[in-house]
Amino acid sequence: MSDSSGAWYHCTHCGSLFKAGASPQERGVCPECSADPAGDVAPEAPAMVRVRRKVRKPKSGGSRSGKSTRSRQGKRKARALMVFVIVWVFLLGLAAIVLKRMWPDDTAPSVVENERDFSDQAMADQRLIQDQLEACRIRLREFMAASDLGGQSDYILHPELTLSRMVRYQQFNPVFAETAEIAPDYYKVIHTPAGRAIETLWKREDGQLIEAVFFEEDGEWKIDWDEFVRAGTEPWALFLAGTGEGEGEFRVLARERIGANGRSQEYIGLVLYSQRPGHPDVAVSGSPEIRVKRNTEMGRIIEETFAARKNGQGPFESELVTRDPDEMIRLRVKVSRKGDDEREFEIVELLANHWMELAEPTE
Repeated sequence: MSDSSGAWYHCTHCGSLFKAGASPQERGVCPECSADPAGDVAPEAPAMVRVRRKVRKPKSGGSRSGKSTRSRQGKRKARALMVFVIVWVFLLGLAAIVLKRMWPDDTAPSVVENERDFSDQAMADQRLIQDQLEACRIRLREFMAASDLGGQSDYILHPELTLSRMVRYQQFNPVFAETAEIAPDYYKVIHTPAGRAIETLWKREDGQLIEAVFFEEDGEWKIDWDEFVRAGTEPWALFLAGTGEGEGEFRVLARERIGANGRSQEYIGLVLYSQRPGHPDVAVSGSPEIRVKRNTEMGRIIEETFAARKNGQGPFESELVTRDPDEMIRLRVKVSRKGDDEREFEIVELLANHWMELAEPTE
């Protein structure tokens, strides 16, 4: 016998047909959708199911190829931008140079022009040495081989102005002809207010050094006689030994004398010497201390000359001073003397901080 208890129900939600108890308590929910078949109870939310999906790796030449293409395109754009910036900066610099040349500023010459001028000058100086150094050697040898002033005057600068000083110098220093061979030991072109000059040192066979500076005159390079002999009114040693009032012009070496209490802030204490002939590094016949006020024009020039000497430079970038005794400078001065037992010396005038007899350049 079939079981006739319960009743058949048609679910109003999913349309399923099922048999259950007649009372709502026994009927329960639809076995298919879990909803009340009569529509009285809301269906329960189905449980969440975690689904795993297998992701396939892209084949070679797929997305990577796209990324690589985009990377290359980006690099090309960056490179193009960099080239553009470099070209732009170059064009700006070129425009600045063109404008600078079109409207030059005389007070501030360009670095390029300065370097070009310096290079041209250095090349011209080098050519001058190559062309004239041997001629200077021959001229100096012939000058030294002359036995009288008339023979020497052909080789010196401005003989018409120098001859009277040569006569006075010969009273204390007779002329002796020398035929010894000489070889160049040092040479350099310097630029002075009187024009270019070639400063030289020549070594004799006995090892002594002869200093000579040459200037061009009438197409020939001639000796600055005053610089050559350290011309003065009289020998420096003789002037120092004299008594009473006197005054003279001298080419001397100067050294700053620093006392036990250090350098004076008010005065420069100078000791003046003559240079021993043939031995530029030897100073002789030192004077008593001569004071020069620092806050005068003479004092400032002397201090500047000492400062340049520490850097191995003389006036006009001369390097002959490096052969002089250490910490000494070259001065051309007028010195006065007074007193008998206790003599006093004073620099009356500073004529130059070098020994050359610079004349104004002729047209």
